[in-house]
Order: sequence, then structure tokens, then C-alpha cells
Amino acid sequence: MTSMSQGRGDVIRELETVFKDRLFTEPHILTLYSHDASSEPGVRPMAVIQPINTDEVIKVVRLAIDYGFKIIPVGSNTSLSGNATPKLENTVIVSMERMNSIIEISDIDWYVRVQPGIKVDELNLELMGYGLQWPVDPASSKTATIGGVVNNGGGGMRGAKYGPASHWVLGLEAVIGTGDAIRVGCRTIKCREGYNIVQLFIGSEGTLGIVTEATLRLAPLPESFVGLLARFDNAESLVNAVIRVRKDRLWPMVTEFVDDKTAQILGLEPGYYLWIGVDTYGGSEQQVLSKLNNDISLNGGSIINRASTWQEFSKLLEPRRMLYSAQLKAAFNDYGTDAFLLIEDIAVPMSKLPEAVRELQDLGRKHHVKMMLGGHIGDGNLHPSAWARRTDRDEMERITRFFEDVGKLAVRLKGTVSAEHGIGTQKKGLLREALGAKNNNEDTIINLMKNVKEIFDPHGVFNPGKIFD
Repeated sequence: MTSMSQGRGDVIRELETVFKDRLFTEPHILTLYSHDASSEPGVRPMAVIQPINTDEVIKVVRLAIDYGFKIIPVGSNTSLSGNATPKLENTVIVSMERMNSIIEISDIDWYVRVQPGIKVDELNLELMGYGLQWPVDPASSKTATIGGVVNNGGGGMRGAKYGPASHWVLGLEAVIGTGDAIRVGCRTIKCREGYNIVQLFIGSEGTLGIVTEATLRLAPLPESFVGLLARFDNAESLVNAVIRVRKDRLWPMVTEFVDDKTAQILGLEPGYYLWIGVDTYGGSEQQVLSKLNNDISLNGGSIINRASTWQEFSKLLEPRRMLYSAQLKAAFNDYGTDAFLLIEDIAVPMSKLPEAVRELQDLGRKHHVKMMLGGHIGDGNLHPSAWARRTDRDEMERITRFFEDVGKLAVRLKGTVSAEHGIGTQKKGLLREALGAKNNNEDTIINLMKNVKEIFDPHGVFNPGKIFD
């Protein structure tokens, strides 16, 4: 291995030989890649490159081994836990945005093979022509890439029924830290070929290698769909309505909510809003709508709007997709560029939702933080956010304590400290908290993870300092 002390110039020259005009070292471009969508502070990387095939990815990994620089693979930098934020200056950002092709669609076997840079919405637009969908649906689906969703183990709005990315990835091609390309998984739903290496990569946050191709499992588009937008006076009534829907044995595809503060920023009338949509079969629409109406009215909700197709419901959902923008807007309205925004990502069992929402609001008051609440309530995934002035030490300490207490609340309620955003840099302490609640010694599990990373990344080139130290 050649030392980085030989000079950054040598590395840039080597990269330029391979990537030519797809290598970027201009300061303003490097600044754009110095952070992800979280408020986690980062540093400017040494360079940004945009490979167009697997061979180029292999070459950059082998150069990293030889020269000792670090690599962070990114899609659209929409991560919210700091896992795409560079912390070391000798980092090369490997942006997969040009590897964005659909390789193959099978409308019989219900899979699609794609490169990692294609955006979720772009893929689903193409799949609609086949009557199919990839049902993993992050709120940032317009910009989030398949590779990013796989790396983060993303979930999203259809998770109430379809679950997260881990349910919808059949196989992967990836370049690991030896400079080798590996293919794992199958094109069949059943696949037991030794250890499940595919699942190791999902949610690994770019610490094990670079995904260069994914084989994704598909689902048919719903034959019929009905949905409602409802308003409640308080969060507890809204949560109880969702639980009542489950007791009626309805299985919604989408169950989303925002609190009153968020609603006002989104331009809605004051109140707590619930978007609930059910995919169904022709002829059963009125029966499903009747049950939804009843469950909502029994818990004090009022129907604001109805949808009789997925396309109509998607339009109703647009305000909810702006939750992250609303959180940013609130923070910047208060503090401008001095704003620091923390977005939590806990999930609790559905039976614990009323308790969780009540205690979250109590924690906001206890810590005197400015808080907004929304999330994927249909799978217990809550996204409370809080913001502070970066230069105000007291405010920063208070939202940090709030952030930690929210994670501890999830652990106590037998939930998780990270449902879909990942651990990154922001939740390393909470990861230990979660593992410690399940094991006599959390170090046993952390060491297992470290050993896995060392096998895939023996030279330590991939995304150092993320998930664990």
C-alpha cells in the first residue's frame, strides 16, 4: 500500500486517468458533497467521481487500497443520519448517479434488474407500464436512488403493508473491499445458498462495499384502491383510529400522519391529519370505505377528502411527502442558517403507539424543545424532529438530550432506535443502548459487526466511523 503522504496530487492524477471529466475537485462541488440531508457537520472530500460501470468501481476501490484513501458511495445524499457525510478529508465520494439504467424487467417472474443510480419514482413510472411496482416508497422517492434505499434499508409510505427494502431485494452485485465484484442472491423468492449475504448489505450504510446492480422483487399494482384524508383534534384519537382499523382486520397500504404544527406549515387547517389508503378488489370499495369511515368517526375524526384510485390518493399525499421540507422550513424560519435540525426515526410495536405518542409529546415539553411529529404510523415508525440554534449551547444540549430520550423510549417499549434512516454518526450511542437492552454485553454484538466489516473491507476503505467507532 502506498502512503497518502505521497500526496493528494498523485491520487487525483490516477483518478483523472480513469474518470476524466467525471472527476470533480472544484471547491464548490466538493462542498455540495460534504454533508447529507441531516444536520451532521462534515468536511469537504478530496474528490467526487461518477463511475459508469462496475469495472470503474473496481478500479477506484483498488486505488483506495493502494493509496490509503477512503470511499463513501452515495446516491442523492438524502440520508438523514449522517451516514453519507464525510468526516475525513482523504475521502473520495463515489456518486452512482450515472449508473441509472434498467437492465431487465420480467413481468412473469416479477423482478427487475437495475443499476443503483436510478431514482425510485423513475423506476416505478417505467414499471407502471407492466402493471407492476417496487413498493418501497420513501418520502424522498422523487430523488432517492435504489442504491441509497438499499444501503439505508429504507422503508417509506407503503411500509404499512409491504415493509422495508429488506423484503424487496432478491440479489445484488457489489464491489467489496478486496477490489472484487461479487454476485449474491437469486432471481427467485426462495433462495437458500448459505449465509444471506444480500441481507448483510441492506442497511449496511456503505460500510461493506459498493452496490453496482440490484435485482428487485416486484408486486402487482392494486386492482382497486380507496383512501381518506381525515383530521383529528389530538394525536391520541388519531392513533386509536389506526388501531381500530387494525382490529377491523383491514390492512392499509398507506397510513401516514402529521401533527398540528406540521399541518399549519404545510398550509392545512390546524389539527392532526391522517392519510389512510387500502388496496382492494373491484366491488369491495364501498365496504372498505364504510369500515374506514366508521373507525375514524368512532374516534372523533372528520373526513376531509376521499380518493377512489391510487393516483387520486397520491395527490392527497403530496403534503405528507413535504414533511422533511416542513421540518426544515420551521427550523430555518426560527434560526436561518444557524439552524440545527435533528430528525428521530424510532419504531414501536403498534400496541404501544398510543403510549409512545403521548410520551413523545411529554418529552418535548420536558426538554423545552421546538418539536414537530409525523411519520409512518401504520408500521409504528415515528419521526419526531427538534431544532435549535447551533451557536446556543443550552438549546443544543436540550435537543441532544431529547434525541437520546426518544431513542431510550423506543427501547423501553420494545421498539427500535432506527426504523429506516440508519445509524450513521448520530445514533452510535443509541445503537449500543438498543443492543444492551437485548444482550448482557452489547460489545459482543458490536464486535460481530466489526468482524463482518473487516471480512468485507479488510483495508478499511469504506465509510469509516459510521454505525460504530
